[in-house]
Amino acid sequence: MQPRALNVEEGKDLPATTRTTQSRVLPLRILQFFVLFLVLGIGFSVLSMYMIRYFSVQNVVTTARSSFQPCLEEPNSLERWIRPPSSLIHKMSDQELFWRASFVPRVKKYPFRRVPKIAFLFLTRGPLPLAPLWERFLKGHAGLYSIYIHSLPSYDAKFPPTSVFYRRQIPSQV
Repeated sequence: MQPRALNVEEGKDLPATTRTTQSRVLPLRILQFFVLFLVLGIGFSVLSMYMIRYFSVQNVVTTARSSFQPCLEEPNSLERWIRPPSSLIHKMSDQELFWRASFVPRVKKYPFRRVPKIAFLFLTRGPLPLAPLWERFLKGHAGLYSIYIHSLPSYDAKFPPTSVFYRRQIPSQV
C-alpha cells in the first residue's frame, strides 16, 4: 500500500503505467485475431477442396471455345498480306478485323517497291456526309490512299463505279 502512496506523492501518474500494459495487450489481441482468421481461412479452403472431391464435381472451370475462324482459305505467304483484297466483303468480326489491322511489319527489306499510303476510315450511320468534297480531294491521287466506309449493315451505299467510294463499304457487326 505504501508504494502506491509514494508514487502518487512523488507526482507519478498511475494511469500512465496502465497505458503501457494496455498498449502491449492491444497488438497481441490484433495478432491473435489475424492468426485465428488465417487458420479459419486455411481450414475452409482445405474443407472446400475435399468437399469438391467428395461430391465429384469434375468441371469446376468452364472452358471457352475459340470463335476465331479464318475468313478465307489462302496460302500463308507474304503476298497474302501485301495485296489488297479483291472485295471488302468478309465474314470477320470487328475484333478479328482489329487484330488483323494491328499487325506491325517486321520485314526490313520488301521484295517490291513500297508506296506510303494514307487510310481513310469513314464511320457513318447512313449516307456519307460531304462525299462530293472528298471526291474532289481524292481524285487524281489513286494508289496513295485506301478508303473504307464502316456503316450500319442496313445501309447500302450507292456510289457510281467511277467514284473513289465504289465498293469500299466494310460490313459491320451490330
